[in-house]
Amino acid sequence: MSVNALKFIVWTCCAVGLGVFLASGKVDGRTPLNHMERAWSRSVSPSTVDRLKDGLEDAYEDAKDAVAGNKDSSPRERISAEDREAVNRIIAQKK
Repeated sequence: MSVNALKFIVWTCCAVGLGVFLASGKVDGRTPLNHMERAWSRSVSPSTVDRLKDGLEDAYEDAKDAVAGNKDSSPRERISAEDREAVNRIIAQKK
């Protein structure tokens, strides 16, 4: 066996071992994966995830349009309903 093949096997075993530890090892009565999930749920609000999801969907649609060559289509609305209401309130204050 070559050295590169041995390195690959060793690193693969280390990665699998780390994954098994994260899923089943106990630290303070919980698995490290449970600790990470709790920290994630405490620090990230659902609105942040929704904004990220919307941004990724927009990027996907742009990429799909670019590949398909849809240049004649009208632009998509990218402003959320709350942003639209905020802009309308600002405009109403200026009048």
